Amino acid sequence: MKIKQKYLWITILLIGNVIIGVSQNNNPLGWNQFRGPDRNGASIESLSDVNWLEMQPELIWKKELGSGFSELTISEGIIYTMGSTKTDSLSGFEFVAAYDEKTGNKLWNTKVDSIYIDHDGWGDGPRSTTVIDETQIYSLSAWGKLSANLKEDGRLLWQVDFIKDFGSNIPRWGYASSPVIVDDLLIMEVGGSDSRAFVAFDKKNGEIKWSNGDGNASHDSPLSVVLDGQEQTIFANGRTLYSYSTKGDTIWTYSMPFGGLTAIPLLIGENKIFLSGVRNPGFIIVEIKDGKPTEILHGNSMKNDFSSCVYHNGYIYGYHVAALRCISAETGEVSWTKRGFGKGSLMLVDDKLVILSDKGRLAIADATPKAYTELTSIQAINGKSWTAPSFLNGKVYIRNLTEMACYKIK
Repeated sequence: MKIKQKYLWITILLIGNVIIGVSQNNNPLGWNQFRGPDRNGASIESLSDVNWLEMQPELIWKKELGSGFSELTISEGIIYTMGSTKTDSLSGFEFVAAYDEKTGNKLWNTKVDSIYIDHDGWGDGPRSTTVIDETQIYSLSAWGKLSANLKEDGRLLWQVDFIKDFGSNIPRWGYASSPVIVDDLLIMEVGGSDSRAFVAFDKKNGEIKWSNGDGNASHDSPLSVVLDGQEQTIFANGRTLYSYSTKGDTIWTYSMPFGGLTAIPLLIGENKIFLSGVRNPGFIIVEIKDGKPTEILHGNSMKNDFSSCVYHNGYIYGYHVAALRCISAETGEVSWTKRGFGKGSLMLVDDKLVILSDKGRLAIADATPKAYTELTSIQAINGKSWTAPSFLNGKVYIRNLTEMACYKIK
Protein backbone atom coordinates (compact mmCIF):
# COMPACT_ATOMS: atom_id res chain seq x y z
CA MET A 1 0.00 0.00 0.00
CA LYS A 2 2.83 2.38 0.88
CA ILE A 3 4.54 1.63 -2.44
CA LYS A 4 1.35 2.45 -4.35
CA GLN A 5 0.96 5.71 -2.44
CA LYS A 6 4.57 6.60 -3.17
CA TYR A 7 4.08 6.12 -6.92
CA LEU A 8 0.81 8.05 -6.76
CA TRP A 9 2.55 11.08 -5.22
CA ILE A 10 5.37 10.87 -7.78
CA THR A 11 2.78 10.83 -10.58
CA ILE A 12 0.97 13.85 -9.10
CA LEU A 13 4.21 15.79 -8.80
CA LEU A 14 5.23 15.01 -12.36
CA ILE A 15 1.85 16.06 -13.72
CA GLY A 16 1.98 19.24 -11.63
CA ASN A 17 5.41 20.14 -13.00
CA VAL A 18 4.19 19.63 -16.56
CA ILE A 19 1.17 21.86 -15.94
CA ILE A 20 3.33 24.56 -14.35
CA GLY A 21 5.78 24.41 -17.25
CA VAL A 22 3.01 24.85 -19.80
CA SER A 23 1.31 27.68 -17.90
CA GLN A 24 4.55 29.64 -17.56
CA ASN A 25 4.94 29.73 -21.34
CA ASN A 26 1.28 30.52 -22.10
CA ASN A 27 1.40 28.20 -25.07
CA PRO A 28 3.16 24.86 -25.71
CA LEU A 29 4.42 26.35 -28.98
CA GLY A 30 6.18 29.18 -27.12
CA TRP A 31 6.30 32.77 -28.38
CA ASN A 32 4.77 31.60 -31.62
CA GLN A 33 3.33 34.69 -33.32
CA PHE A 34 3.10 38.48 -33.53
CA ARG A 35 2.85 39.97 -30.01
CA GLY A 36 3.12 36.52 -28.41
CA PRO A 37 0.78 33.59 -27.69
CA ASP A 38 -2.34 35.74 -27.18
CA ARG A 39 -1.30 38.58 -29.53
CA ASN A 40 -1.39 41.00 -26.60
CA GLY A 41 2.34 41.49 -25.97
CA ALA A 42 2.19 39.63 -22.65
CA SER A 43 3.89 36.64 -21.04
CA ILE A 44 2.76 35.08 -17.76
CA GLU A 45 6.23 33.73 -16.94
CA SER A 46 7.08 34.66 -13.37
CA LEU A 47 9.82 37.16 -12.54
CA SER A 48 9.14 37.07 -8.80
CA ASP A 49 12.45 35.39 -7.97
CA VAL A 50 14.62 38.03 -9.69
CA ASN A 51 16.76 40.20 -7.39
CA TRP A 52 16.38 43.52 -9.15
CA LEU A 53 18.98 45.21 -6.92
CA GLU A 54 21.68 43.03 -8.46
CA MET A 55 20.18 42.00 -11.77
CA GLN A 56 21.38 43.31 -15.13
CA PRO A 57 20.45 41.66 -18.45
CA GLU A 58 23.22 39.28 -19.51
CA LEU A 59 24.13 39.08 -23.18
CA ILE A 60 23.99 35.48 -24.42
CA TRP A 61 24.66 36.16 -28.09
CA LYS A 62 24.30 38.77 -30.84
CA LYS A 63 24.12 37.95 -34.56
CA GLU A 64 23.79 39.64 -37.94
CA LEU A 65 20.35 39.04 -39.38
CA GLY A 66 19.65 41.01 -42.56
CA SER A 67 17.40 44.03 -42.98
CA GLY A 68 13.79 43.73 -41.79
CA PHE A 69 11.28 44.51 -39.04
CA SER A 70 9.81 41.06 -38.29
CA GLU A 71 9.56 40.03 -34.65
CA LEU A 72 11.40 36.93 -33.45
CA THR A 73 9.15 33.92 -32.89
CA ILE A 74 10.54 31.12 -30.69
CA SER A 75 9.44 27.52 -30.26
CA GLU A 76 11.11 24.30 -29.07
CA GLY A 77 14.60 25.78 -29.02
CA ILE A 78 14.38 27.38 -32.47
CA ILE A 79 14.00 31.06 -33.44
CA TYR A 80 12.08 31.83 -36.63
CA THR A 81 11.99 35.20 -38.34
CA MET A 82 12.38 37.04 -41.64
CA GLY A 83 15.16 39.13 -43.11
CA SER A 84 16.58 40.25 -46.41
CA THR A 85 19.80 40.35 -48.38
CA LYS A 86 20.79 42.84 -51.09
CA THR A 87 22.62 41.59 -54.15
CA ASP A 88 23.12 45.16 -55.43
CA SER A 89 21.72 48.62 -54.65
CA LEU A 90 18.34 47.90 -56.25
CA SER A 91 17.76 44.17 -55.87
CA GLY A 92 18.01 41.23 -53.51
CA PHE A 93 15.68 38.79 -51.75
CA GLU A 94 13.62 38.33 -48.60
CA PHE A 95 13.92 35.11 -46.66
CA VAL A 96 12.42 33.17 -43.79
CA ALA A 97 15.00 31.57 -41.52
CA ALA A 98 15.57 29.41 -38.44
CA TYR A 99 18.26 29.92 -35.78
CA ASP A 100 19.43 27.93 -32.78
CA GLU A 101 17.94 29.55 -29.67
CA LYS A 102 21.02 28.81 -27.52
CA THR A 103 23.68 30.15 -29.90
CA GLY A 104 21.89 32.27 -32.50
CA ASN A 105 23.56 30.21 -35.24
CA LYS A 106 21.62 29.88 -38.49
CA LEU A 107 20.05 26.47 -39.15
CA TRP A 108 18.50 27.23 -42.53
CA ASN A 109 17.09 30.06 -44.60
CA THR A 110 14.77 30.00 -47.62
CA LYS A 111 14.09 32.72 -50.16
CA VAL A 112 10.42 33.69 -50.32
CA ASP A 113 10.40 36.85 -52.49
CA SER A 114 12.44 39.67 -53.97
CA ILE A 115 13.50 42.39 -51.55
CA TYR A 116 11.29 45.39 -50.83
CA ILE A 117 13.35 48.56 -51.14
CA ASP A 118 11.98 51.42 -49.03
CA HIS A 119 12.63 54.59 -51.00
CA ASP A 120 11.66 56.74 -48.01
CA GLY A 121 14.71 55.42 -46.19
CA TRP A 122 12.93 53.83 -43.21
CA GLY A 123 14.39 50.38 -43.88
CA ASP A 124 14.32 47.61 -46.48
CA GLY A 125 12.96 44.09 -46.22
CA PRO A 126 9.98 42.35 -44.60
CA ARG A 127 7.62 44.03 -42.14
CA SER A 128 5.32 41.16 -41.14
CA THR A 129 5.95 38.65 -38.32
CA THR A 130 5.81 34.89 -38.85
CA VAL A 131 3.39 32.53 -37.14
CA ILE A 132 4.29 28.91 -36.38
CA ASP A 133 2.35 25.74 -35.62
CA GLU A 134 3.52 22.20 -34.84
CA THR A 135 5.19 21.59 -38.21
CA GLN A 136 5.08 24.74 -40.36
CA ILE A 137 6.02 28.42 -40.41
CA TYR A 138 3.92 31.00 -42.26
CA SER A 139 5.24 34.34 -43.50
CA LEU A 140 4.22 37.35 -45.57
CA SER A 141 6.77 39.23 -47.65
CA ALA A 142 6.66 43.00 -48.04
CA TRP A 143 5.60 42.42 -51.67
CA GLY A 144 2.61 40.36 -50.55
CA LYS A 145 3.61 36.73 -50.99
CA LEU A 146 2.17 34.47 -48.29
CA SER A 147 4.30 31.35 -47.82
CA ALA A 148 4.18 28.13 -45.83
CA ASN A 149 7.50 26.40 -45.09
CA LEU A 150 8.46 23.31 -43.10
CA LYS A 151 9.96 24.19 -39.72
CA GLU A 152 12.35 21.25 -40.02
CA ASP A 153 14.31 22.38 -43.06
CA GLY A 154 12.60 25.47 -44.54
CA ARG A 155 11.26 23.67 -47.59
CA LEU A 156 8.50 25.66 -49.33
CA LEU A 157 5.12 23.92 -49.20
CA TRP A 158 2.85 26.49 -50.83
CA GLN A 159 2.69 30.18 -51.70
CA VAL A 160 0.04 32.68 -52.80
CA ASP A 161 0.56 36.14 -54.26
CA PHE A 162 -1.79 38.85 -52.93
CA ILE A 163 -1.19 41.14 -55.91
CA LYS A 164 -1.37 38.54 -58.69
CA ASP A 165 -3.94 36.16 -57.20
CA PHE A 166 -6.25 38.63 -55.44
CA GLY A 167 -5.82 41.96 -57.21
CA SER A 168 -4.57 43.56 -54.00
CA ASN A 169 -2.76 46.90 -54.05
CA ILE A 170 0.49 47.10 -52.13
CA PRO A 171 0.30 49.56 -49.21
CA ARG A 172 2.80 52.35 -48.94
CA TRP A 173 5.86 50.93 -47.14
CA GLY A 174 4.85 47.38 -48.13
CA TYR A 175 2.64 44.63 -46.74
CA ALA A 176 2.98 44.47 -42.95
CA SER A 177 -0.03 42.57 -41.55
CA SER A 178 0.93 39.47 -39.56
CA PRO A 179 -1.04 36.20 -40.06
CA VAL A 180 -3.01 34.47 -37.31
CA ILE A 181 -3.88 30.77 -36.96
CA VAL A 182 -7.39 29.76 -35.89
CA ASP A 183 -7.84 25.99 -35.76
CA ASP A 184 -6.84 24.75 -39.24
CA LEU A 185 -7.14 28.20 -40.82
CA LEU A 186 -4.50 30.79 -41.59
CA ILE A 187 -6.35 34.11 -41.53
CA MET A 188 -5.03 37.23 -43.23
CA GLU A 189 -5.89 40.75 -44.25
CA VAL A 190 -5.36 40.47 -48.01
CA GLY A 191 -7.00 43.61 -49.42
CA GLY A 192 -8.23 41.71 -52.46
CA SER A 193 -10.98 42.64 -54.88
CA ASP A 194 -14.44 41.00 -55.08
CA SER A 195 -15.10 40.81 -51.31
CA ARG A 196 -11.71 39.31 -50.55
CA ALA A 197 -10.36 41.91 -48.13
CA PHE A 198 -10.11 39.22 -45.46
CA VAL A 199 -9.29 35.62 -46.34
CA ALA A 200 -8.99 32.34 -44.45
CA PHE A 201 -6.64 29.83 -46.05
CA ASP A 202 -6.36 26.13 -45.38
CA LYS A 203 -3.00 26.18 -43.62
CA LYS A 204 -2.07 22.79 -45.07
CA ASN A 205 -2.30 23.70 -48.75
CA GLY A 206 -3.18 27.39 -49.12
CA GLU A 207 -6.66 26.82 -50.52
CA ILE A 208 -9.26 29.50 -49.77
CA LYS A 209 -11.76 28.38 -47.13
CA TRP A 210 -13.65 31.67 -46.93
CA SER A 211 -13.32 35.33 -47.88
CA ASN A 212 -15.28 38.42 -46.91
CA GLY A 213 -15.24 42.21 -46.75
CA ASP A 214 -14.16 45.11 -48.89
CA GLY A 215 -11.08 47.18 -48.14
CA ASN A 216 -7.47 47.79 -49.07
CA ALA A 217 -4.52 46.11 -47.44
CA SER A 218 -3.24 48.08 -44.45
CA HIS A 219 -0.45 47.79 -41.89
CA ASP A 220 -2.67 46.42 -39.12
CA SER A 221 -2.86 42.79 -37.97
CA PRO A 222 -5.92 40.72 -37.01
CA LEU A 223 -6.74 39.75 -33.44
CA SER A 224 -8.25 36.36 -32.55
CA VAL A 225 -10.33 36.46 -29.34
CA VAL A 226 -13.34 34.88 -27.64
CA LEU A 227 -16.20 37.37 -27.08
CA ASP A 228 -19.66 36.42 -25.84
CA GLY A 229 -18.48 32.81 -25.79
CA GLN A 230 -17.74 32.87 -29.53
CA GLU A 231 -14.35 32.78 -31.23
CA GLN A 232 -13.95 35.87 -33.38
CA THR A 233 -11.31 37.39 -35.64
CA ILE A 234 -11.13 41.17 -35.39
CA PHE A 235 -9.84 43.42 -38.19
CA ALA A 236 -9.32 47.19 -37.99
CA ASN A 237 -9.36 48.19 -41.65
CA GLY A 238 -9.86 51.72 -42.91
CA ARG A 239 -12.40 53.33 -40.59
CA THR A 240 -14.26 50.10 -39.83
CA LEU A 241 -13.81 47.47 -37.14
CA TYR A 242 -14.91 44.03 -38.38
CA SER A 243 -15.67 40.82 -36.51
CA TYR A 244 -15.88 37.44 -38.28
CA SER A 245 -16.70 33.94 -37.08
CA THR A 246 -14.41 31.01 -37.79
CA LYS A 247 -16.68 30.24 -40.78
CA GLY A 248 -16.28 33.73 -42.22
CA ASP A 249 -19.70 35.06 -41.26
CA THR A 250 -19.93 38.70 -40.21
CA ILE A 251 -20.76 38.90 -36.49
CA TRP A 252 -20.69 42.68 -36.18
CA THR A 253 -19.06 45.82 -37.57
CA TYR A 254 -18.32 49.19 -35.99
CA SER A 255 -17.62 52.55 -37.64
CA MET A 256 -14.51 54.05 -36.04
CA PRO A 257 -13.83 57.81 -35.77
CA PHE A 258 -10.37 57.32 -37.28
CA GLY A 259 -8.58 55.09 -39.75
CA GLY A 260 -5.11 54.02 -40.80
CA LEU A 261 -4.32 52.12 -37.58
CA THR A 262 -1.06 50.22 -37.26
CA ALA A 263 -1.15 49.08 -33.62
CA ILE A 264 -3.05 45.80 -33.23
CA PRO A 265 -6.45 45.90 -31.43
CA LEU A 266 -5.97 45.09 -27.74
CA LEU A 267 -8.41 43.09 -25.63
CA ILE A 268 -9.24 44.82 -22.33
CA GLY A 269 -10.76 42.49 -19.76
CA GLU A 270 -13.33 40.08 -21.17
CA ASN A 271 -15.28 42.13 -23.70
CA LYS A 272 -13.62 45.47 -24.45
CA ILE A 273 -11.32 46.37 -27.32
CA PHE A 274 -8.80 49.22 -27.21
CA LEU A 275 -7.81 50.86 -30.50
CA SER A 276 -5.32 53.67 -30.97
CA GLY A 277 -3.75 55.73 -33.76
CA VAL A 278 -1.92 59.00 -34.25
CA ARG A 279 -5.02 60.87 -35.45
CA ASN A 280 -7.73 62.42 -33.26
CA PRO A 281 -9.19 60.98 -31.19
CA GLY A 282 -6.05 59.16 -30.13
CA PHE A 283 -7.89 56.12 -28.81
CA ILE A 284 -11.30 54.53 -28.35
CA ILE A 285 -12.51 51.63 -26.23
CA VAL A 286 -15.40 49.60 -27.64
CA GLU A 287 -17.44 47.26 -25.45
CA ILE A 288 -19.07 44.18 -27.00
CA LYS A 289 -22.33 42.99 -25.42
CA ASP A 290 -24.69 40.49 -27.02
CA GLY A 291 -22.95 40.92 -30.35
CA LYS A 292 -23.29 44.72 -30.35
CA PRO A 293 -20.29 47.08 -30.16
CA THR A 294 -20.62 50.36 -28.25
CA GLU A 295 -17.99 53.02 -27.68
CA ILE A 296 -17.56 53.58 -23.95
CA LEU A 297 -14.47 55.82 -23.92
CA HIS A 298 -12.36 57.96 -26.22
CA GLY A 299 -9.58 60.47 -25.70
CA ASN A 300 -6.27 61.94 -26.82
CA SER A 301 -4.12 60.75 -23.92
CA MET A 302 -2.75 57.77 -25.94
CA LYS A 303 -1.83 58.02 -29.62
CA ASN A 304 -0.07 54.90 -30.92
CA ASP A 305 2.01 55.34 -34.04
CA PHE A 306 3.22 51.85 -35.00
CA SER A 307 3.91 50.32 -31.58
CA SER A 308 1.13 48.41 -29.79
CA CYS A 309 0.09 48.80 -26.13
CA VAL A 310 -0.18 46.28 -23.29
CA TYR A 311 -2.85 46.04 -20.57
CA HIS A 312 -2.36 45.21 -16.90
CA ASN A 313 -4.70 45.50 -13.92
CA GLY A 314 -6.91 48.28 -15.24
CA TYR A 315 -4.18 50.32 -16.93
CA ILE A 316 -2.86 50.64 -20.47
CA TYR A 317 0.86 51.09 -21.13
CA GLY A 318 2.18 52.22 -24.48
CA TYR A 319 3.73 54.91 -26.63
CA HIS A 320 1.92 58.22 -26.92
CA VAL A 321 3.62 59.07 -30.24
CA ALA A 322 7.22 59.21 -28.91
CA ALA A 323 6.69 59.13 -25.14
CA LEU A 324 6.09 56.07 -22.95
CA ARG A 325 2.87 56.51 -21.02
CA CYS A 326 0.43 54.86 -18.60
CA ILE A 327 -3.28 55.69 -18.73
CA SER A 328 -6.37 54.44 -16.94
CA ALA A 329 -8.51 52.03 -18.96
CA GLU A 330 -11.55 53.37 -17.10
CA THR A 331 -11.11 57.12 -17.57
CA GLY A 332 -8.21 57.66 -19.98
CA GLU A 333 -6.49 59.81 -17.36
CA VAL A 334 -2.70 59.95 -17.62
CA SER A 335 -0.89 58.36 -14.66
CA TRP A 336 2.65 59.06 -15.82
CA THR A 337 4.74 59.87 -18.89
CA LYS A 338 8.38 58.93 -19.48
CA ARG A 339 10.42 60.38 -22.31
CA GLY A 340 13.72 59.15 -23.66
CA PHE A 341 12.67 55.95 -25.45
CA GLY A 342 11.67 57.61 -28.73
CA LYS A 343 9.23 55.59 -30.82
CA GLY A 344 10.14 52.36 -29.11
CA SER A 345 8.19 49.24 -28.18
CA LEU A 346 7.30 47.25 -25.10
CA MET A 347 5.85 44.04 -23.74
CA LEU A 348 4.58 42.77 -20.39
CA VAL A 349 6.20 39.90 -18.46
CA ASP A 350 4.49 39.03 -15.18
CA ASP A 351 4.05 42.47 -13.61
CA LYS A 352 7.02 44.07 -15.35
CA LEU A 353 7.33 46.19 -18.49
CA VAL A 354 10.10 45.10 -20.86
CA ILE A 355 10.88 48.21 -22.87
CA LEU A 356 13.04 48.69 -25.96
CA SER A 357 13.86 52.22 -27.14
CA ASP A 358 14.03 53.02 -30.84
CA LYS A 359 17.82 53.17 -30.44
CA GLY A 360 18.19 49.82 -28.67
CA ARG A 361 18.16 50.65 -24.95
CA LEU A 362 16.56 47.77 -23.05
CA ALA A 363 14.86 48.66 -19.75
CA ILE A 364 12.68 46.82 -17.24
CA ALA A 365 10.22 48.74 -15.10
CA ASP A 366 7.34 48.02 -12.74
CA ALA A 367 3.93 47.89 -14.43
CA THR A 368 2.30 50.26 -11.97
CA PRO A 369 0.30 53.46 -12.39
CA LYS A 370 1.97 55.08 -9.35
CA ALA A 371 5.09 56.25 -11.19
CA TYR A 372 7.60 55.15 -13.79
CA THR A 373 9.91 52.96 -11.70
CA GLU A 374 12.87 51.56 -13.64
CA LEU A 375 14.55 48.47 -12.22
CA THR A 376 17.39 48.02 -14.67
CA SER A 377 18.52 49.14 -18.12
CA ILE A 378 21.30 48.47 -20.61
CA GLN A 379 22.29 49.58 -24.10
CA ALA A 380 21.43 46.19 -25.60
CA ILE A 381 21.71 46.84 -29.32
CA ASN A 382 22.53 49.83 -31.52
CA GLY A 383 20.74 51.43 -34.42
CA LYS A 384 17.10 51.61 -35.48
CA SER A 385 15.10 49.32 -33.19
CA TRP A 386 11.44 49.47 -34.17
CA THR A 387 10.65 45.79 -33.57
CA ALA A 388 8.98 44.73 -30.32
CA PRO A 389 10.89 42.27 -28.09
CA SER A 390 9.94 38.62 -27.55
CA PHE A 391 10.24 36.64 -24.30
CA LEU A 392 10.54 32.95 -23.50
CA ASN A 393 12.08 30.86 -20.72
CA GLY A 394 13.60 33.79 -18.85
CA LYS A 395 15.25 35.36 -21.90
CA VAL A 396 14.35 38.43 -23.96
CA TYR A 397 14.98 38.43 -27.71
CA ILE A 398 15.41 41.72 -29.54
CA ARG A 399 16.36 42.97 -32.98
CA ASN A 400 17.22 46.19 -34.72
CA LEU A 401 17.03 46.65 -38.47
CA THR A 402 19.93 44.29 -39.21
CA GLU A 403 20.88 42.39 -36.02
CA MET A 404 19.29 40.27 -33.31
CA ALA A 405 20.36 39.53 -29.74
CA CYS A 406 19.41 37.37 -26.77
CA TYR A 407 19.64 38.54 -23.14
CA LYS A 408 19.13 36.45 -20.02
CA ILE A 409 16.82 38.00 -17.44
CA LYS A 410 16.54 35.15 -14.95
